[in-house]
Amino acid sequence: MKRLAAPDRKVCVACGVCMKACPKNAISIYKGCYALVEEATCVGCGLCAKVCPAGCIVIHERSEAK
Repeated sequence: MKRLAAPDRKVCVACGVCMKACPKNAISIYKGCYALVEEATCVGCGLCAKVCPAGCIVIHERSEAK
């Protein structure tokens, strides 16, 4: 199982706080609208979820593709 950050696009305010907190640079702001996570780079550490002022990021567990 792999842990991944998942921002809620409807709640995200595109402030960029999560992007700055990500140690792997796995988060970008898509067209100034919402946070977008690069799943291949995200390690699921949860730092982005901890700093998100909107509280819109949750960490999910997903099966890794074989």
